[in-house]
Amino acid sequence: MTDNTESEANVRFRKMADRFIDTANRQLNDTEPAMVNSSFLYGASRFCAFVTTQKTGNLSRFDEMHDEAVEYYTEEFKKMLLENLSHYRAALEKDSK
Repeated sequence: MTDNTESEANVRFRKMADRFIDTANRQLNDTEPAMVNSSFLYGASRFCAFVTTQKTGNLSRFDEMHDEAVEYYTEEFKKMLLENLSHYRAALEKDSK
């Protein structure tokens, strides 16, 4: 991939994530944040299960990939959460000065 293609993919990735976040934010109009968060996580986990099922194609391969999929999605979520917590902490630190 060229730098330009990677950059375009990153922009598309962020815009897609922003659309999901916008949907979650609209739910805050009449729902507690904890409920929105839980349903967002649940929806993401369901979609991850769907993608894993689509990739495997059959029960035998699904069973082989199960633990690997759980580890992959768990690690990816952890990395993204740590990155976002770091960004929010930096914003709070900046605001407190």
